[in-house]
Amino acid sequence: MKYQKSLFFLTLVLGICCFSCKKDHISVPTDEEILGSMVKPREIDEYIYPIRPGTPEWATLGSHEEMETAVQIPDSVLDKITTWGLVESCINYPLYGDCAAYNDQVGYINDLMLRNRGLKELVTREDAPKIMLYYYRHWDVGSYPDFVKRNFIELIIGSDSFLSKLNERQLLYLTLIALQIKDKEKENYTSSLPPYSFFVMANAMIHYPYKPFADYCAVKKDPLPDGFIFWRINASSEKIEEYSRRLLF
Repeated sequence: MKYQKSLFFLTLVLGICCFSCKKDHISVPTDEEILGSMVKPREIDEYIYPIRPGTPEWATLGSHEEMETAVQIPDSVLDKITTWGLVESCINYPLYGDCAAYNDQVGYINDLMLRNRGLKELVTREDAPKIMLYYYRHWDVGSYPDFVKRNFIELIIGSDSFLSKLNERQLLYLTLIALQIKDKEKENYTSSLPPYSFFVMANAMIHYPYKPFADYCAVKKDPLPDGFIFWRINASSEKIEEYSRRLLF
């Protein structure tokens, strides 16, 4: 009788533990779940900036303010352009190199998302999250030899403005993609800083929100971890990857 009671108690405890583990387990999002049957169109109505570095008109601009004005997408174009075209137009923003001039690159990209008409329009589009996730999922890092351009693209994808439009499953998916890009394309990164996919991972976990990672970032660290000045993320690239894997797997 005593043995039966002990066995019953052990079975009950194991059942509760299994239920708890099952309840807390997060299934990893799949391409099919997040992207469905989406396929990139063969022809995309990307806006080709008429005045940009290298054109004769560019040399006549006397200030950086004039340059920023010259590369604003006209409202008449924004009224008609598809979201696919808008994504490509924003990715190919002629002044992408500005981000390299800032220590606070998160502050730079957040400000740009508010004052650039193309980026402002992009985050209002209902289909933008899905299309941006598709773009990142199929992103060929090796086709961008300019690491500053790669940084700029991932700053957009990891921006607060964009992440605030994603649901929890999309944020998990974004974390997964960033982790896979880091693993697959590591040899294509040539800058001294860790790949900016770490920034995408970190900010996606913060927006999720993944409390263990947020709690870790809340602890003061001395010295500051790599990329902290640029990303405002109080965690090293190693810790960002560790928590990303812990969240997903």
